[in-house]
Amino acid sequence: MLLLAPFQFIFGLIYSWGAIAPAIHAQSGWPLATLDLEFSLTPLGLLPAVVLAGHGLRRMSPRAMLAMALGCFTIGGAIGLAFGDSLPFMLGYSIVALGIGAGLSTAGCIAVVSRLYPQRRGVLGGALLALYGMSSVVSAPLFESLDGRFGWRVALALLLGLYAAVGWLAWAGLPDLPVQDVHGTTRVGLRTMLGHRSMRWALALVLAAAPLGSASFATVGHLIPELGFRSEFALVGVAAMAIGNGLGRLGFGALADVRGGRFSRNAVLTINALAAAILLAALHGQGEWTFVLYPLLMGLAFGGMAGKLPALAAHIVKDGHAETAFGLLFGAFALASFLGPLASAAFGMRAALDGFAICAIAAWLLALVAP
Repeated sequence: MLLLAPFQFIFGLIYSWGAIAPAIHAQSGWPLATLDLEFSLTPLGLLPAVVLAGHGLRRMSPRAMLAMALGCFTIGGAIGLAFGDSLPFMLGYSIVALGIGAGLSTAGCIAVVSRLYPQRRGVLGGALLALYGMSSVVSAPLFESLDGRFGWRVALALLLGLYAAVGWLAWAGLPDLPVQDVHGTTRVGLRTMLGHRSMRWALALVLAAAPLGSASFATVGHLIPELGFRSEFALVGVAAMAIGNGLGRLGFGALADVRGGRFSRNAVLTINALAAAILLAALHGQGEWTFVLYPLLMGLAFGGMAGKLPALAAHIVKDGHAETAFGLLFGAFALASFLGPLASAAFGMRAALDGFAICAIAAWLLALVAP
């Protein structure tokens, strides 16, 4: 776990974009729309990477997969900063370094803990995903300190160089787990995996429920003042959502080990639906006082959806194909994370949140009868 922790801080750098983007805008003049697109491209790059990585781990060791992830981070980061323009930065930093790299890293790290400790894949996988979501606690202040001295480009280069060096040192100490023995089990392709009824249900529930969380993360700082709350609560709400995100990833991963993936899934969707009901009431002028609970509940639900995925994948597919199943499920979660902010920007904050809240309640009702 100590050797895998640096990978979470490295690729969780995306969650420090709220500190990095204003510095880039102020010093380079890149448009805000461009900077928003930079953020959205990361989950879009993560989606195919984590799906293919989950499938590829049947023929590649997790250590080799993590080396590929670090290679993407190192090379992509260098390309992103070398040319001084927004397009190479998008391609190198947003897509290759933090998108594709994160997809490969997430699948590789979960494979390590799943193979070494299969009975604890929920709590250990949830702990790693929690570190991924909470990495901004370290990365954002470190970037701001360096930015104050050197400017954003040098500051980000130093941060990327430091993280790459730590990552390669950690990788050197990782155990070289063997490639899975695929001869004793039937090879399962992605199309066959999608043929599982339980997998189709799980993917549909993730895609219906998770966009509310990603849209909320993108808009909560603007939503709270618009609902009439004081600006101080906006800061508290953002912090509460981030804390809930970390606690949800760890807590619901652990719950899945104790009560199973299906129980953990339904518990997460129940909290998500409760948060959605509170949001709908507040958006339509009813019970605004209950909205003070929304940021923490939404953070718990959004984090819990990610934290339960390792155990849920093992619950859905019990014949040695859990890593392929996890790749598909986490890929769906990444797609939902991309769609939330995109819909908010395209249709307006209130319209998007209204629609996603209704979808979240529908997902909870469907989960009651889902396998």
